[in-house]
Amino acid sequence: MDKQKLSKISAVFLIFSLIFMDYLFPLRYINNMPDVIKIAEGCRQSFDFKVPKAISMDFDTDSIKLNDEPLTISTLKEGKCDLEFYLFGLFPLKKVTLDVVPDVYVIPGGQPIGVRVRTKGVMVVGLSEVIASDGKVYKPAREAEIRSGDVIVSINREEVNSADDVTRLLNLAGSKMIPISIKRGDRILEKRIQPVKAGEDENLRIGLWVKDHTAGIGTLTFITEDDKMFGALGHPITDSSTGEVMTLSEGEIYKTEITAIDSGKTNRPGEIRGVFIDELNPMGYIEKNSSYGIYGYMNESEYKRKAIPIGLQSEVKQGPAEILIDLDNKGVKSYAVEIQKTAVQSLPSSKSMIIKVTDKRLLDKTGGIIQGMSGSPIIQDGKLIGAVTHVFVNDPTKGYGIYIEWMLNQIESDRYKAVS
Repeated sequence: MDKQKLSKISAVFLIFSLIFMDYLFPLRYINNMPDVIKIAEGCRQSFDFKVPKAISMDFDTDSIKLNDEPLTISTLKEGKCDLEFYLFGLFPLKKVTLDVVPDVYVIPGGQPIGVRVRTKGVMVVGLSEVIASDGKVYKPAREAEIRSGDVIVSINREEVNSADDVTRLLNLAGSKMIPISIKRGDRILEKRIQPVKAGEDENLRIGLWVKDHTAGIGTLTFITEDDKMFGALGHPITDSSTGEVMTLSEGEIYKTEITAIDSGKTNRPGEIRGVFIDELNPMGYIEKNSSYGIYGYMNESEYKRKAIPIGLQSEVKQGPAEILIDLDNKGVKSYAVEIQKTAVQSLPSSKSMIIKVTDKRLLDKTGGIIQGMSGSPIIQDGKLIGAVTHVFVNDPTKGYGIYIEWMLNQIESDRYKAVS
């Protein structure tokens, strides 16, 4: 091949390489866009790339307005539309559904709360042997294939609501094989079990440990303006022994006074300690314990904080933000954090973003994120975008946060489900 032909081929290759490089980043960004993007009415959403001339966009709606340098979506009114990207007007690249939703305002929290819940049924937290009156060792629960984490809902076809019910119903049934219903995950399983008369006190036992309630400290995330519903924690209440989500029968939240703070250190999570105040008058009542927090109704709202708009997933960006929390019983304060990474999520998750505490005041007080801070509101650009959920055990200055839209999704109201 002569030098002239080689030069022409090299030139063509260089031109195509430059074109390819110019398109590579926008193509990759377009391909990684979520299938559904929710944007609040009256907002502008900018993306960090310029749409090349050879990529066309097609949509049929008057709900949005587009600019392509950089790609910016301006929302005009509520509605849905499909935004389609084409290469050279012929080859489809991506279809994204744009969902323009109403603007939503909520009252941000940050107050510490005492949480007390009672289970629906009783949770098995351990199995044990029974030394019977005949001196022999029996394992009734193990032989019936009952496991830690199971929830006992009935014994001998009688409903179980407390640990005392277990003892009472076993002794009423007597020493015979009896039916027992358990909940394991989403399934109800029917078992049969043989109670054994214990040698130490003559009571009938089946060889297990159960729990019917739990309590702890967390942080209030938000209260809705209209009907005073609340959301808190951002993650479920689980049993400390089994790690299973506790099935809620009823529960309350209480005003709480912080009594001590154990700072977090590497491989040793810290903790907020506190005491419940005025246990005869709960702040609110818990109606749901979900994978994304606890939810219910306020008994009365004493919080005069101004309502602020929420920020949807599409608005959350890497960079400065703040969290709200009261650590000294002197009122809610804001502390600086940095959002280091955001996840594109089509389904709810309690790990939507990674945050790092940068505020020296908070680092001096707590060492970073500690137990009890779960639910602390995350604010960015004046909007409530989520809540703190978890701490990195190997680095307490960092942790996870959940997008606020996943929390609002848990409220049984069409108004709030519309944004999630």
